Amino acid sequence: MDGSAPCSYLGQTAWRGIAIDLWRLIAAREGIPYTISERPSINAMLEATRDGTLDVAVECINVSPDRLGQYQFSLPFQEDGQAVMTGTSPFDYGAAFLRSFFSLTLLRLLGAFVLVTVAIGALIWKIERYATASTTKEIGAARTFAGIFLSTFAGSGIEKLVRTTRGNALASLAYVLRCVFVSLLVGYITVSLAHESEGKLTGSVVRLEDLLGLRVGLRAGTVSESLLSELNATSSRKAEIVPLKDISSAMELLENHRIDAILADELQLRYLSSHRTSGTLVTRIPIRRIRPESQAFAFSPDLPPATVSRVNRAISLFKRSGVVASLTEANLAPPAAKEK
Repeated sequence: MDGSAPCSYLGQTAWRGIAIDLWRLIAAREGIPYTISERPSINAMLEATRDGTLDVAVECINVSPDRLGQYQFSLPFQEDGQAVMTGTSPFDYGAAFLRSFFSLTLLRLLGAFVLVTVAIGALIWKIERYATASTTKEIGAARTFAGIFLSTFAGSGIEKLVRTTRGNALASLAYVLRCVFVSLLVGYITVSLAHESEGKLTGSVVRLEDLLGLRVGLRAGTVSESLLSELNATSSRKAEIVPLKDISSAMELLENHRIDAILADELQLRYLSSHRTSGTLVTRIPIRRIRPESQAFAFSPDLPPATVSRVNRAISLFKRSGVVASLTEANLAPPAAKEK
């Protein structure tokens, strides 16, 4: 099935993918001649094996309970679950961070710092008797107090404003409090605000039920479609199913805001994430391992039992020797890593 990377897809000159590569190794080891034909969906492949049109459906087919009772499967070669991918642009992330910068908690911290600074400035004004000082008469009380406040707030030149022991004690207190407040502000900005900004962008989808009311891209005839249809049946609020021509087209739809999320096998979403070429889309997979199931090939019931046994033994051998794991990593690797 084309467009189902990393399991199967039509490359420039040949079929590629985890399932295709594994089948080639099996066929070569067992000396099984074969020809490849394409089907538009998983369901079409399964039906073709049941009526004998196909001998083997080579794809990462989820062995779901309903399928297990209808079709004949090979030994599973891997396990995968459904997952959800969401995306946003860096500009949206920056806007959310700026909105979070004016959160109530941060404003309270800044407000407390300003009030404490005003209080210390007022005490310095009183202790150092600035009300009757000649400089106050020259430039005015408001400008004099503003200078005391700015020096106390910034910590610059405050030592020139105090002459008494109590005034110096207040200046020292202002220094300590300023260090405490700065530490609190820096800690809040670097930790709390970053977390809050991320939550604003991706926190809306944390459970499968959060897809209700959203536009969700998925491949027709897959477990993803059955899962979302089952979810829609449980609520009056429906998720809009947006059929995907192939899994690779989902990224463009997500970037252009034509869908809100992608529902697919986790391996497929990992492939999309590692192979995306867009520099303006920040992707995330907030939900993973939804109903994990074994994945296998499907056999025609007319396939000779001896051939079925040979294929299953080869799958077992390639799983145990780590070949399947190597195929998975090779197909998930980004293009630059493959070239190296």
